[in-house]
Amino acid sequence: MARLKKIALLIPLFSLCSCSINSIALRSTAELMDRGVAAYYEESDPQLARDAMASQLKFIEGLLRSEPSNPRLNRLAAEGFGSYAFLFVEDAQPDRAKSFYLRGRDYALRSLAGRPGLAGLSAMLPDALEQSLRNAQKADAPPLFWAAFCWSGFINLSKDSPDAVAELPKAVALMKRSHELDPDYNFAGSDLFFGVYFASRPKLLGGNPEKAKEHFKWAERLTEGKYLMTFVLEAKTLAVALQDRALFESLLAKVKDEPAGRLPDARLADEVAKLKAAALKEKIDDLF
Repeated sequence: MARLKKIALLIPLFSLCSCSINSIALRSTAELMDRGVAAYYEESDPQLARDAMASQLKFIEGLLRSEPSNPRLNRLAAEGFGSYAFLFVEDAQPDRAKSFYLRGRDYALRSLAGRPGLAGLSAMLPDALEQSLRNAQKADAPPLFWAAFCWSGFINLSKDSPDAVAELPKAVALMKRSHELDPDYNFAGSDLFFGVYFASRPKLLGGNPEKAKEHFKWAERLTEGKYLMTFVLEAKTLAVALQDRALFESLLAKVKDEPAGRLPDARLADEVAKLKAAALKEKIDDLF
């Protein structure tokens, strides 16, 4: 009987050790994947990157079933779904992209939920949201960025939904805080966000071409003009809003002529920028 009691006492101990070992292995895997993300963004073949990213996203979601609150895995899922939707899906399949953007947003918000004062951001009223975002630190800039990026991507593809459009100020607040904390993150991505934001909106709803120019110029300056997606977004939004055909053509020519990958982590984005620029050039007579 005594021996049986000892065995019984060891069972929960072994279970605890197993859980600890699993958690350690999961954290190690998440760290390894985080460091390996650069390999995707250095890829020169967009189709290869697209295929690899799709399978990797399902792998991350599988890991999240074991540890749903893991902040690094949630941030990786948010970044993955946001990048996948923007780079590969939204132009041809906007409905699919909307679902990916929503998944990315939710993963990013889950990544933030374990941080002090940053749980439940999506349900907060504007004043409470602004107050809560003051708790964010520089390490929170990436999940804030991807939450805002994915949320606004969904809204941009849901302009026929008043409920979706009404959420835009929340996405803007998240991106504003990310910009305050780390303006360099993701190739000055927050400046690109606001360049697009101010260029795309009517003046009555806060549109401001001059502010858009400032943000695009800051993004170009921070990346030394080496991030080609900057010029695609400026052409697609600001040049079209101003109906400046010459600016549109010069920006797309720059994307065509400049080599991809002058920033190593931007090789994939640059290659996709060239594809997007070529597609935009085909639409020039419809846009102007």
